[in-house]
Amino acid sequence: MHPIPEQIDVLVCGAGPAGLLTALGLEQQGINTLVIDKRARDEQEATGRATTLFPRSLELLDQLGLTDDITQECFIARSDATFNNGVRSTERGWHEVFASMRGTYHDYCVNIRQRYSEEIFGAKYATLSSTPILYGWGLVGFELEKLEGDDDNITAILANSSSGQEARVRCKYLVGADGGNSTVRRLAGITMEGDETTMKWIRLDGKFETDLPDANLGFAAIETKTHGNVLWVRLDKDAHRVGISLPAKLQEKYRAGITQEQAVAEAVQAMQPFKLDVQRVDWWTLYSIKQKVAVTLQQNDFILLVGDAAHTHSSGFAQGMNTAIHDATNLIWKLSGTLKGWYSPSTVLPSYATERHAAARKLISIDVAASAAISGAIPDGYGPADSDPDDVLARVVADNTNFTLGAGVQYGPSCINRLANTTSVSLGNRAPDALVRRPGIRLPRRLQEIALVNGPGKWFVLVFGGWHLATRDRVNALREEINTGGLGKTPREMLNMATLFVGVAANAWDALGGPAIGRLYFDHDGDAHSKYCISLDDGAIVVIRPDGVFGFAARLHELAKVKDYFEGFCL
Repeated sequence: MHPIPEQIDVLVCGAGPAGLLTALGLEQQGINTLVIDKRARDEQEATGRATTLFPRSLELLDQLGLTDDITQECFIARSDATFNNGVRSTERGWHEVFASMRGTYHDYCVNIRQRYSEEIFGAKYATLSSTPILYGWGLVGFELEKLEGDDDNITAILANSSSGQEARVRCKYLVGADGGNSTVRRLAGITMEGDETTMKWIRLDGKFETDLPDANLGFAAIETKTHGNVLWVRLDKDAHRVGISLPAKLQEKYRAGITQEQAVAEAVQAMQPFKLDVQRVDWWTLYSIKQKVAVTLQQNDFILLVGDAAHTHSSGFAQGMNTAIHDATNLIWKLSGTLKGWYSPSTVLPSYATERHAAARKLISIDVAASAAISGAIPDGYGPADSDPDDVLARVVADNTNFTLGAGVQYGPSCINRLANTTSVSLGNRAPDALVRRPGIRLPRRLQEIALVNGPGKWFVLVFGGWHLATRDRVNALREEINTGGLGKTPREMLNMATLFVGVAANAWDALGGPAIGRLYFDHDGDAHSKYCISLDDGAIVVIRPDGVFGFAARLHELAKVKDYFEGFCL
């Protein structure tokens, strides 16, 4: 067995998506991590579980260098179908969701079972970490304590579930990514708020044959009176998923429990009038829906919760792994920058808990309505009891499409999300993406790609120069101000800077009579300026957070405002 380190920067409990992504992102930014999971590896690698990733999640996985690997293994879904009484319906379904995938170059969904996404995450992590993931090791206790001779904050006590062997690890931060029954959350005394519902759902993955039309579009829904709104998903490899609800009548029928054979029989019945031939079952589950959120995602400064450890809900809108990705990528840059000494510990890192707790509460409120409608019930506030639950579900989908896709996740005002009147992009929103060009080569690149040119975890300061003939004097003055200390104490190593002009020029000197601010790019047709609502005659300075969220903007002559923005949270 690989020796367990006595000291680590961040101890991550849980080797699911939230834990692996958090640890990977931290390692990519030079932070040492140790990942443990109390489950044995073969138990952790069960085939099914989370499957669908939405566009914003794919953009966030781009930041970790994972999206290309995911798209090589997954099923790319760009459409859906809905059936009622065996007839295809155009009035309801997820087609509105696909139609809303605008403004992103990932205008599709990814279907990949969690076992295979975890393999990709884990393989990438293994290339960076000095210690392999410790399966079969769980957290059994910890003490918040400062000891002479180190700058750590926590002593964690680990135990091996097979041998009973114990180990002590000193760490600066402890991350609980250990699921809905989180040990970290329990030991930290963090309670959950919310409800345990009476709803129960079955998910069944395997190789199926069916006469369902368009069975390989990506998604389908079959509206039933007996099993709720039945889910059909085309998965990776040769697999599909069927998802059904068990209303009260069926719960009573299976009060003593349900076997795999019985679950298959219910799935076959739920698919009627279409045939379902179950040739192989890879994984199945029956689960009760809990809709809860932890009262806090950060306890005693040094304990943090991500993923299902922080919030639990149904799989109705496929938000489990997507929300975990948002959690992880929100936390990674804040925690790594704090450990590097860039940020005041009392400013940036606490915003993780504030931002993601608010997002989790909104998710739960949506899930309350969605899960009820999927189960064939009418949620509160959606009409009389005799309303059509499929009509209600269509309303819930339409009302929350942007949030479901991730693009509509917005964070409130704070020291890192400051109101700016220079652009029409709302603070705390996803920063718009656009295609731009490097000097010479005609092959475009995305803004989200060039934001990562100097590595992850950096703030992208993008100077929109508009027409260079109109703004060159102001851009040159801005460059000189930056070079002579105009950003104050802001650590330059945390910034990735670039200049963007409309049109084309042979080089920076041709456009400016001097060097660009950072790297030079061209907004060939002005699309990027348009998406940020920036005048081609005036330009602007735009600050984008390391997770691709719009942070602040100022005019070209207002570098002092940018300096004040950064000094509001930098050490």
